[in-house]
Amino acid sequence: MTEVYDSKGVQTGDNNVQINLFTGERPRGPVVAGNIPQVPPAFQPREDVMSQLRARSPGAAVVRAVTGMRGVGKTQLAAAYARECIDAGWRLVAWINAEETASILAGLEVVANRLGIDKPGTDLELIAGEVRNRVEADGDMCLIVYDNVTDSDLLRPYLPSAGKSQVVVTSTQASVVALGKRTQVTVFTPQESVDFLTERTALHDLHGAMAVAAELGHLPLALAQAAAVIKGRHLTYDVYRTRLGSYPTQRYLQRTKGDQYPRGVAESILLSIDTVTAADDTGLCADLLGMISLLSPDGVPRDVLYLGESADVFAADAEAVDEALARLADASLLTYGGGDESNPTVSAHRLVMRVVRECRGHDGMLLSLGTKACALLAGGARLLGEPWRDPPKARGLVQQVISLNDHLASDIGTGATPLAEALLDRRDWALWCLDGLGDSTAQAIELGESLIADCARILGESHEYTLRSRSNLACAYDRAGRSRAAIPLHERTLADRERVLGEDDPGTLISRNNLAGAYESAGRLDDAISLHKRVLASCVRLRGDDHPETSRARNNLASAYEHAGRLDEAIPLHERAIASRERVLGDDHPDTSRSRNNLALAYQKAGRLDEAIALHERALAGYARVLGEDHPETLLSRDNLALAYGRAGRLDEAIALHERALAGYVRVLGDGHPDTLISRNNLASAYLAAGRLSEAISLYAQAVVGLELVLGADHPDMGLIRENLAFARREAGRQRGQSSG
Repeated sequence: MTEVYDSKGVQTGDNNVQINLFTGERPRGPVVAGNIPQVPPAFQPREDVMSQLRARSPGAAVVRAVTGMRGVGKTQLAAAYARECIDAGWRLVAWINAEETASILAGLEVVANRLGIDKPGTDLELIAGEVRNRVEADGDMCLIVYDNVTDSDLLRPYLPSAGKSQVVVTSTQASVVALGKRTQVTVFTPQESVDFLTERTALHDLHGAMAVAAELGHLPLALAQAAAVIKGRHLTYDVYRTRLGSYPTQRYLQRTKGDQYPRGVAESILLSIDTVTAADDTGLCADLLGMISLLSPDGVPRDVLYLGESADVFAADAEAVDEALARLADASLLTYGGGDESNPTVSAHRLVMRVVRECRGHDGMLLSLGTKACALLAGGARLLGEPWRDPPKARGLVQQVISLNDHLASDIGTGATPLAEALLDRRDWALWCLDGLGDSTAQAIELGESLIADCARILGESHEYTLRSRSNLACAYDRAGRSRAAIPLHERTLADRERVLGEDDPGTLISRNNLAGAYESAGRLDDAISLHKRVLASCVRLRGDDHPETSRARNNLASAYEHAGRLDEAIPLHERAIASRERVLGDDHPDTSRSRNNLALAYQKAGRLDEAIALHERALAGYARVLGEDHPETLLSRDNLALAYGRAGRLDEAIALHERALAGYVRVLGDGHPDTLISRNNLASAYLAAGRLSEAISLYAQAVVGLELVLGADHPDMGLIRENLAFARREAGRQRGQSSG
């Protein structure tokens, strides 16, 4: 069930308050972020390209666009330059997969975390803006590499426009030259090809090496594949060329319009794959390569692949997985990236991924492989548990789900196949996960809207997955302050679940609870209380008095009573809920902090201020410790403590907390979110109490205008907020009259 929270929190500052980026100490020593590829065997430095990357002079472009066809080594050259910068002691070296907006934002979040400027719970777009501002203002000896840019317009908002930082962009798209100064990467020269093959194979046959290089168009990726096969099978160059010609890929690997690959590249990849898989009796190498080809191009954490045995995807323990990955890396079919030293990411070149997927599709095995990938990611989700426990890992799994869907969307068809259902289930989990993290509302809504359309088309309007996805999308709308979109969706989902699942099904209880919460947010308190009472009665009857879901239902009913002013009924329910949660969930669980927050609010309304403040302080400490200082629930708790301080006459402490909370809300939820606007109203009230009338009037006016747009002019809360503004203006007029008199 979704928890219904009570009073909204506050954020700090108004339009006259500046939010400084550099409040902490600069990180000591080089900061490295992202998965920088390791140096490949027989790497050819290509000094002409490297010298262009090293060029740094006054007036030089901030952005260097490294372009060329796939497989020429753009990524490896950029990685070599990144490693040089690390060795030279540069302050920041960051590596970001820029294939799509989600991966760019995830990468910039890692950078912010390493720089110490991230704020848990903050919207990822705002975090990206802070990183950009940091390198614009303080970017000397800082490098950011955006690898595999597919759309220059997607990347442009995140690029520094000035300063001393350096940005390297790699892409197959010629259009990226509009971003900065161009460095064109082409295939190896004949001499580089020969040097590469000779070093990798230890064969000193100049003519044979030249013939193989020419057959493969001197493409570095293809040469790496060839060298691995030649060395692994102890072949001569001539024998390799003969075998290369026996792979008629044109029969089942369709050439994409605009492909620039030289003849034999796909054949060389297939020959490399066959070389590894033929020597692997377990079939694990093929399974792992197939799995990696369907997941994120940015790489797959090795511990996700370790889950294959427990998820019943392949019978191999961690040691066997490591051995198989090493074989694939030795054959240049995948590379190890960054990540934790104990858990590096493994990735394949995008051309290798494409060849593997197309081969599996031709063999009729792609859909089966996709089903296994869904099972693997489901295992990762089970191991993760609740997203708040490890937000970076949760976001990583969401990205894997998105990539899997992108790779399979055109192949799953329109029927309710096992793969279609498994993939819809994973996408629904990703939506639930994003909603739980609370800092990617726009992404959650985008994912949810496409998901419910696919669920309805493939499974039907009344299918369990359709109903669940619709419920999660409604929650995302509610979190975004879009109650007018959320309530009809909740009502429709509840009606369908009652009809299909029955009155007491867990899904029906969740829908009834969520609709009650949406009613409460919209000010329909009688409707909310009626539904919350039904949910609590069902939970007690079906699950017992101490079950976490029963405590949640009791908390939600108590909050609705409190909003309706029925404190004598609210307080005993809150006290029972918090006692149960402390006993069952423990002192640090977020649900326990929620109960403390809500009981504190009830005490506060009942005039029991000392008890309220003590509970608010405990709740805020728990939220900050578990969820982070800028998580939306921490901001809410900070605002509620500030309100309690204000009631107790501790205005200086109240204003400081209100200002801090408002600044956080603006960063996390945006300037127009209802919680931000209510926070602005609360800070205005604190200013009014302190006699700072002009500041109070300005904030009240902003809150009234914003909330009318979001909630509507007739919303129940609007009357009180308008009255606050009117009172502040009357008080200001009275003081002016006294002064003039």
